[in-house]
Amino acid sequence: MKPPKRTLRAFITIASVLSLFLLLSGFMLAVQEVIRPNKSPATAKAKPKLASIQAGGMLVGLGDSLTRGVGDSSGQGYFGIVKKNLQKEAGSSFSAINLAISGQTSSQLVNQVKQSRVKEIVKSADWITITIGGNDLFRSSGRFEKIDEQAAEKGRLAYEQNLTVILKELRNQNREAVIFLFGLYNPFGDLPDEEKSSRLVGEWNETMQEVSGRFQRVVVIPTFDLFQLKPKEYLYSDHFHPNQQGYERMAERLLQVIRDSGEGKATDAD
Repeated sequence: MKPPKRTLRAFITIASVLSLFLLLSGFMLAVQEVIRPNKSPATAKAKPKLASIQAGGMLVGLGDSLTRGVGDSSGQGYFGIVKKNLQKEAGSSFSAINLAISGQTSSQLVNQVKQSRVKEIVKSADWITITIGGNDLFRSSGRFEKIDEQAAEKGRLAYEQNLTVILKELRNQNREAVIFLFGLYNPFGDLPDEEKSSRLVGEWNETMQEVSGRFQRVVVIPTFDLFQLKPKEYLYSDHFHPNQQGYERMAERLLQVIRDSGEGKATDAD
């Protein structure tokens, strides 16, 4: 028995409406997927990293024996440790050049940063790390068993002028690089006149902070607290330079500032 024509037409109409509804629903879902795609963990972009690490960044070291790593039995110093860690992240695209000179004073560094070869290297730097002032302080103050405070103050004023010139030269040569300036520590914190020597180091560190505050993108990294409580544990046998463990602590602090301070341009990782 054939179904009535009216019933057949109604069935066809209902089926057509349902098909059209499903078609429109699928179309709307497709449009929504294009306009607002879901960010699944597999396709979401990674957190931004420092562009200088990703795209061939350069670290330049300046200053004295601390940046050269004197006292480290491994031969790396803080500079070598930082270089090694950053190269692990960037591979062969990252480079580091150490221009520090053992025994160098701030007046000698003034002359060095004006050399044409040094200028060319500084222009390409993403980061510049400096240790300077320790030789100025300990040579001007005399033996710490008998501190010449008047001579130390004269040396501090000269250091202030030299550091100003150094940072001005570096900033003129490279306006974008972040400059990391290590503060001074007291290697004689376990000697009888510790209170006077620590006060002297504190005054020089205040000068460093004041001068660096006059320039953009200059970060002072404190070291006084690293060696104050246990100088014998982190100092070399000469009781002046850090040992391997001391340099590792300095490197940890510098790496933390480089990675977490937010300095530098950022780009999305692939």
